[in-house]
Amino acid sequence: MQNSAEVLFVKVGKVTTSKLENQKRKELISAIKKYPVEKAYLTKTGFLEDEQADLKHHGGENKALFLFASSTYEKINKQCNTNYKIDEVSHFGENIVLSNISEEEICIGDVYKIGESIIQITQPRQPCWKLSANTNKKEMTKFVFNSGLTGWYAKVLKEGVITKHDKFEFKQRVEEDLTISVLNKLIVNPSIDIDLAKKAVESKYLGKAFQNSLNKRLQAKEKDKQFEVYHS
Repeated sequence: MQNSAEVLFVKVGKVTTSKLENQKRKELISAIKKYPVEKAYLTKTGFLEDEQADLKHHGGENKALFLFASSTYEKINKQCNTNYKIDEVSHFGENIVLSNISEEEICIGDVYKIGESIIQITQPRQPCWKLSANTNKKEMTKFVFNSGLTGWYAKVLKEGVITKHDKFEFKQRVEEDLTISVLNKLIVNPSIDIDLAKKAVESKYLGKAFQNSLNKRLQAKEKDKQFEVYHS
């Protein structure tokens, strides 16, 4: 288990409207484009300087902070033959880019100290069509979903300033079987481990949005069509 990582970048963004060419939707109204800052104040609902356009699916206390690993960027670049940079606008809507850690090492319910704040991990990111629109790569949303290179959300237990180069310090683990990586595999195909999928659905630490999606997946199995709308 990785006990400590470093904040490489802190990013915040405002809601903007971008015209889309040759896509099903005509425009992208989103704050997915976030830009590096030296520091930002983290509240219970996210950075003070940050915004979300779609409050039904983004933001809120259980999705106050979206974290991404530099290693995830590297894996996406390698597998997609892309060259996304971590030091520029956020290609995946991330608020924080971390060194030295990955989806395999983070569990829901984990508590971390990050700068002045304390956070608790809630769920993987559930990719929607905006990822493809923002990266201008048609299959990006489906790739992120199927690969599990999602990043993860956290809620805020203690508010405070987060600064570039702050430590990301592990404090507590409560669900050692439910890593972000495992949850991403289960949401694609719960039948790989039905017992673990049921454990996830019943966990009080799993974010409601992901919990509901996984439960539908578990009940409907291959008949589940919930992601068709969000992925295209």
